[in-house]
Amino acid sequence: MYRELPILAHGSRIDLTEKRERGRKVLRHAIIVIFRQWEGSEMNYFNKARRHFMLLAGLSLIGAYAGNASAEGVTFKAVYDPTPEAILKDPHYTTVEQFTAKARDGEKKGVYGAGKPIKLAFSQVVMNHPVRINMVETFKSNCKKYSNVTCIVTEGTGEVGVEIANIESLIQRKPDVLVLSSLSGTAVYPAYEEVNKAGIPLIINNSGIPDDGAKNVKYTSFISPDDWQNGRLLGQYLADNLHGKGNVIVVEGVAESSNYEHRLGGFMEIINKYPDIHIVGKQSGAWIRMPAMKAAVDLLQANPKIDGIYAMNDEMAMGVLAALRSAGREKGVIMVSVDGQKDLVQEIAKGSAAGASVFWESDMTRVVDAALAVAEGAVIDPRIWYKEPLITKENASEVLAKRYK
Repeated sequence: MYRELPILAHGSRIDLTEKRERGRKVLRHAIIVIFRQWEGSEMNYFNKARRHFMLLAGLSLIGAYAGNASAEGVTFKAVYDPTPEAILKDPHYTTVEQFTAKARDGEKKGVYGAGKPIKLAFSQVVMNHPVRINMVETFKSNCKKYSNVTCIVTEGTGEVGVEIANIESLIQRKPDVLVLSSLSGTAVYPAYEEVNKAGIPLIINNSGIPDDGAKNVKYTSFISPDDWQNGRLLGQYLADNLHGKGNVIVVEGVAESSNYEHRLGGFMEIINKYPDIHIVGKQSGAWIRMPAMKAAVDLLQANPKIDGIYAMNDEMAMGVLAALRSAGREKGVIMVSVDGQKDLVQEIAKGSAAGASVFWESDMTRVVDAALAVAEGAVIDPRIWYKEPLITKENASEVLAKRYK
């Protein structure tokens, strides 16, 4: 669906197509090396040793490529392009409202659509975060609403080699639609291409959208919160509450993903309007609480005066809060973050340094609704956004009562 906000330039992109393609060829070779090691052979001592060596070699190649790719400065501007006219005029085009109504009707009957068997697959990149766990649980629970729908789920470890293997295993099971959520950046694109080659519709949820240079990767729809808008909302809240001046640190997620790019881009679009607000330090917390706490400790030690903090998700914000409290520096600091995670919203409600968050939808109801429609031949919008308001002290108690009963 078309983005309601104006599209603003957010970063330049060096033309690295040729470099990226060479890297992808190396990566494809690494993937082949890995999967060949799973082929049947007599497992004597020599074969076991060779297998382990080749697996490590393949994974090393993937890691090297992923590290190289993260320095390339990829951008994700195309994700905000409007729905093409060709899709809007397609006789099978189905709006969000239409496929939602069809799913609710099927729920009442216990059978989706025409009743033909439908198989949905979901590859989750990692299970170390409440959002990721809820995505898996709600994907499964939504599939169970229909007697003719089965689902297959793979749960990753955050390692790109594991994620690629999981996607490959799902391809082999020939689902009608494959849903995935990734944090692996360009390193996982060859697996996306394999989904395309298999002719399986690909829906990407919340993270893992291909960058602007990934011309070989096709997807049916990207369904996600609008992270550029989220960054704007939080940037404006922080600027307003700092009265337009102060020192700010940023605890970042993993670079080279749409979540990182958009949350930072939207935030900086607003902050750059205030010349007296200074970003005095940035460090990655890898989207996880403990690394974020360490990053915050380092940033606090390096900066004796901090007025504001932007943590790119609530899980990291909880780690930052722990660091602030350990250093005795919570008073007078305003922090903003993304997710609307229960423990962080509780902190907002009681008036801690956590000043605001934005709910980041992790319930997969709409995603399953969309996947079922696609499985029956519907054509849907290539981008579908969730829009959520700020969570502040004024409405935090209401949010807790409504979303966390």
